[in-house]
Amino acid sequence: MKWDGELLYGKRYTGGADHLEAGATLEKLKILYVDDEKANLINFSIAFKRYFTIFTADSGPAALEIFENTPDIAIVVADQRMPRMTGVELLRQIRAVEPDVVRIILTAYTDVADILDSINKGKIYHYIIKPWEEDELLQLLHKAGEVYLLTRENKRLLQELNDKNRQLESDVARRKRLEAILLRRDMVLAAVNDMAKALLLNRDWQVYIEELLGRMGLVMGVSRIHIMQHQVDDSGELLARPRFRWVASEGTPPEIHDPLPAALSYTKYHFDSWRRAFLQGELVCGNVSSFTEPNIISFLRSYNIRSIAVAPIMVNDSCWGMIGFEDCLNDREWPSPELDALKTAASLLGTAILRESVEQSLAAHQAQLAHAGRLTALGEMASGIGHEIHQPLTVINLGAETCKSYFDRHDPHCPAAEAALEMRSNVKKITNIINSMRSFSRASSGDWKKVSLQWPLQEAMTFFKEQFRLHMIEYSESVSPDLPLVRTDSQKFEQIVVNLLSNARYAVEKKQRQNPAIAKKIAISLTWRNLPDEELAAMHFRKSETTSSQVIVLEVKDNGIGMNQQVQKRCLEPFFTTKEVGEGTGLGLSVTLGIIRELNFHLTVESTEGEGATFRVYIPVETADRIA
Repeated sequence: MKWDGELLYGKRYTGGADHLEAGATLEKLKILYVDDEKANLINFSIAFKRYFTIFTADSGPAALEIFENTPDIAIVVADQRMPRMTGVELLRQIRAVEPDVVRIILTAYTDVADILDSINKGKIYHYIIKPWEEDELLQLLHKAGEVYLLTRENKRLLQELNDKNRQLESDVARRKRLEAILLRRDMVLAAVNDMAKALLLNRDWQVYIEELLGRMGLVMGVSRIHIMQHQVDDSGELLARPRFRWVASEGTPPEIHDPLPAALSYTKYHFDSWRRAFLQGELVCGNVSSFTEPNIISFLRSYNIRSIAVAPIMVNDSCWGMIGFEDCLNDREWPSPELDALKTAASLLGTAILRESVEQSLAAHQAQLAHAGRLTALGEMASGIGHEIHQPLTVINLGAETCKSYFDRHDPHCPAAEAALEMRSNVKKITNIINSMRSFSRASSGDWKKVSLQWPLQEAMTFFKEQFRLHMIEYSESVSPDLPLVRTDSQKFEQIVVNLLSNARYAVEKKQRQNPAIAKKIAISLTWRNLPDEELAAMHFRKSETTSSQVIVLEVKDNGIGMNQQVQKRCLEPFFTTKEVGEGTGLGLSVTLGIIRELNFHLTVESTEGEGATFRVYIPVETADRIA
């Protein structure tokens, strides 16, 4: 550094002002001069105020007060011999507060001991013997200013160097951490890739899942992994039940092996916020110490969990359950690559579960279709079977009539005569059943005619009355005598009745298998009623100018097993069934609904699980046919 001309700091300095401390290049350097003689204070201020900003004090305590209240004092010049505090003591205290200040001692004595004492205690830059020469002292003060600025600049550069070293150390540590994260990511992705192959190439994902969880746990460095499945209990509450788990075998205390509750209630354990997140497909992760809900913190800590990441397992748009990774030893970060791998693992599990469900459903549908094919073939055979049976029945009937005529002439009251009469009665019953079967199996003509629905109802009941009697099913029937006529396909209406009664019979039979003491009951009614405008508007059949507010209502009611809300919502879907394979096709009610819509009827279903079901079919009546 160098100064030009009058050596004014910050005004005519030509050597790299951008390197000086902010403020040093804008103001003259500050000097604090301390002397107990007032004349010396005045002379010093007059002599050097052109070059420096001068502060003066007549004692050590006064100088300390000025120094404390005045920032950026660069040089302190102090007289050695002063009352109350020597110059050496003053400079020692100033050095303790601000080591960068350049300290100069003035003394009127040439005592070597004083000079050495000032150097050792005050660590002074220079000393001057009184009386001082102005030029000599000015030159010394300029050099002292140079030293001050150089010291501050070196200190700044050293601070910059230290900052850069710390930044470099931080960058190196961050790079090592990122390298470790990327290495773990590659290992996790390899484990996820193996999981994808195992889950997607094999039908039974549950056979491989524990091995896959073990590898995922090792590469992610966690203590435990849980797979939980959602279930709804009888009260409608959502529960999470543990299905699979993996626990690290090394470095874990025994208590980590304690199992979770058999059924974890979101409500009971106050995990409602997590439930909402899972149902929306969102992931939950973090250190337990960072969570805000006390009940969740307490539960997790009771199972020694310090950090956790949980991803929902979505099957289509519903949450099947979740997979959770738990660290029971340390708090940890969950970097994005690990969370992405966790989401991928959950997605793969959801895909495997969906595929398993689809394959099981497909197999059940194939079995139901095969059963439906056998029933179709049986229906096609019914007409031929009826014809073949009808011929021997005619012979039996003629024989019974011959026997009856003979006994009427010779012994009308003998047992053989009664037997002949009973034979004729049963032949007539068999003939009626065969005729009904042939009529039911015959393809519909597609003609809509005005009919009274009590007649196709009676045709349909031909199939069931004897079955109900043999199976001890209490059957009741109620038909209004004055039913209005309706324009419809009577054969298809008969099929609706048959399908609904078949469904009711299965329901009461299954209920009795569950509770043998129960009495099986089925009731069917066919009545008419007038609907208010609001209720008529809610009916799903098509309405025209000829449609009246009067309807015929077919009701089939049973006290069977009933349906919960979930089954009730799906009972009309094709192939949906609660029956075992071979007991039903899952098509009966869906076919019935199709016929009802085709005939322009309306269907309602009411059911309570364990109490039975009621099916009602609403049939519109034309204005010309309504009963007044």
